[in-house]
Amino acid sequence: MKNFFSRPAFQSALLFGVLMLQGTAAHASLTSDLQALNSQAVALKSYLSGTDPAADDACARLVEADRMARSINDGIAAIDQGLTSRIQVDSSTLSELDALSGNSLGLSNEALGLSALYTLSTTADAFTLKDGITAMLQLSDDIGEMADRIGEMADKILVMSDNIGLMADRILVTQQLQNDNLQVTTATLLATQTNALQLVSVIEDSSYNASFDSLIANGGLLAARMSAVVLNPFTLDTQLATVATDVRTFLDQVKAVNGTIELDGSSMTAYQTADALTKLTSTAAMLNGLSTALNGYVVAVGGLQAMTSSTKLRPSLKSMLQLSADIGGMANRILEMADQILAMADNIGMQADQILATQAAMNGSVATTQASILNAQTSVIGIIVARQL
Repeated sequence: MKNFFSRPAFQSALLFGVLMLQGTAAHASLTSDLQALNSQAVALKSYLSGTDPAADDACARLVEADRMARSINDGIAAIDQGLTSRIQVDSSTLSELDALSGNSLGLSNEALGLSALYTLSTTADAFTLKDGITAMLQLSDDIGEMADRIGEMADKILVMSDNIGLMADRILVTQQLQNDNLQVTTATLLATQTNALQLVSVIEDSSYNASFDSLIANGGLLAARMSAVVLNPFTLDTQLATVATDVRTFLDQVKAVNGTIELDGSSMTAYQTADALTKLTSTAAMLNGLSTALNGYVVAVGGLQAMTSSTKLRPSLKSMLQLSADIGGMANRILEMADQILAMADNIGMQADQILATQAAMNGSVATTQASILNAQTSVIGIIVARQL
């Protein structure tokens, strides 16, 4: 008689049990990590609310606040990097994610309040005032990056989730909240930057025109290729997998340019021209072409899903979620470029109006992109639930 423990049924049950334990452990770790980040965000908010912008230590406190914000961003990045296997999400995890998004919005409001008061500080010497403004701009930049990263983490959790069908309604609430909070946070930080810009001026020289031209050209070609794809139920999975790969490749190019600007920003300043700012605006506007193509895919997949087999539809929908998340990542990186260049700019006073116009135009383009991403995710989740995939 064969040993029971060597039977296929037992081995399958054992494997299933191991996977369930791994999923439970991963979920518990994710929830506790998010709780820790929320505690840090609450502490930072309290620290900012206790900062007096007219006090002698205001600049030092702003620098410390920025260090705290960067620590939170590092924590978000660590969680994001740890999402390497399928996970099971539940309401507690999504509630912590919602709370983190709300805390990010709260931090942007605290920064806005500080910037409004900082403009009234007329007793500080010029060097202290300039250092304080630089710290204020850097803090707003890092809070904006925090909001971006939280949105990307929410997208990745959605992509990695193994129980979308069971949690569909709750996931959509979270995604909608992320979208709304990101837009309000962006608008709030723009107001923060506006307040700070009213106090500055000076000089220097550097440009990223060639990099922006490359992104605009490559993004336009990608949008054209995406729009030219005619989806059909027999090759839907391979078609969307190819598009998702192309989008990820372009995201890597955007990240490379953003990384260069971040590295430069740590050691130098930049003189910004109207031409460079116009190209930066065009870089954000380029995203609308990708959003248009994404909207086309949503319509096409919705029409084809009834006649597409589950084996082809399942990977196709995963590709849709992945490429929508990556387009969102592009939008966030492009906004970070603008914020970093603003923090580097040494001629803010001379270009203040153009910089603010650029920021406002970019925010509008990114808001359109985020709306398309949310629409795509909602549609994909709806199909997953309807087809019980």
